[in-house]
Amino acid sequence: MFRNTMDTHTPSTSHDAADLSILAIIVLYKKTLAESSSLQTLLRAAEMSASPFFRLGILVFDNTPGGQYPGELPDHVLYRAAPDNPGLAVPYNEALAFAEQNSFSWLLTLDQDTSLPADFLLRLEPYARQYQPADQVAAIVPQIADHGRVISPFRFIGGFLPGVLPPGTNGIGKRFTSALNSSSLLRVSALRELGGYDLRFPLHNSDTRLYQRIDEAGKQVFIAGDIRVDHELAILQREDRMTPDRYRKLLLDECDFWDLHMGVLGRTERLVRLAGRVCKGYLKHEDPAFRRITCQEIVRRLCVRRRDRIRASAQAGKDTVVQ
Repeated sequence: MFRNTMDTHTPSTSHDAADLSILAIIVLYKKTLAESSSLQTLLRAAEMSASPFFRLGILVFDNTPGGQYPGELPDHVLYRAAPDNPGLAVPYNEALAFAEQNSFSWLLTLDQDTSLPADFLLRLEPYARQYQPADQVAAIVPQIADHGRVISPFRFIGGFLPGVLPPGTNGIGKRFTSALNSSSLLRVSALRELGGYDLRFPLHNSDTRLYQRIDEAGKQVFIAGDIRVDHELAILQREDRMTPDRYRKLLLDECDFWDLHMGVLGRTERLVRLAGRVCKGYLKHEDPAFRRITCQEIVRRLCVRRRDRIRASAQAGKDTVVQ
């Protein structure tokens, strides 16, 4: 259960008067609410966009092992501790159910390390209103950058080769458009139609799988390239943002996803990418532990047949989530 008493809207917003409703879900891991840039910048954005015609609810799902005391919460923020650390897919699916129960039309998914501009909601609101009647538009996504490097949204060219879309791209994305989880605005009815997030991918590739299913269902993604969000993507600075154990788990999950859903060309592209990562690691004097894990994964993908990898993954299950 989420802790706190709230009527799922900002204090100045009436449930009956609001004609646009967004539920934001923020997932924490080993960070306090005060340390989460996602929560703090969302609260500032909510202050700027306060309107009687815009209803905003905020859920905080805390995956910190052992739990933690959240402290005093704003009236419109609900909190739930999940010390078993179920990853991202489970919290997002619980938020989806909460959104349906409380008549929210959009779900805004966030992890803990995203910095939203102060006018984020103010600029997102017109797009949400414009496409609210357009059931075929399942998601609205901004441009995301990590220390100035644009990392999302992107498109799998030919269905297998990822390419980041140019800065400033605006409009309905072409086939195979994808984006990161954080700061995705998802239509609640479309997400339910898809069955929610795929629990086989509770953390890594949960976003890639979701957008693949959006595409397979014939639905569309609107790219709001004039909205820019800052986000720290762990894989880009592995030594600073990841443990070797998490990196190993990421590669296993990536392999599982590509084995099941991306075809032979996609699997080949991943092998080439991993080989390039090893070379770059040597040139940049990367921690040998990360290079060793990458090399081991390359050997595994080359020497173990795809069907055996899939079988081993299914037998191992998805019980352990490493963040």
